[in-house]
Amino acid sequence: MPSAVVLRPSVARAARAYTGLTHVELGKCAGVSSRTVFKLEKDGKVNRESLQKVLAVFEYAGVIMLYDNEGAIVGMEFRPRG
Repeated sequence: MPSAVVLRPSVARAARAYTGLTHVELGKCAGVSSRTVFKLEKDGKVNRESLQKVLAVFEYAGVIMLYDNEGAIVGMEFRPRG
């Protein structure tokens, strides 16, 4: 994973929608507050540890993040649900 990960709010919202989780559910699964999830989806500004936790939940749910050359997450792909 790139050293300076940036997650665009639109990608965060889309990833959460794909998982079917609410803000509260995603926060609980990631071990962060629902406010942190809301802030991530609003402006993308959360601490690195919280971001890594949320990204781990997305990965577990089958969301594969796509990075640009600068390390920003710019999109995603999905593993088929089985």
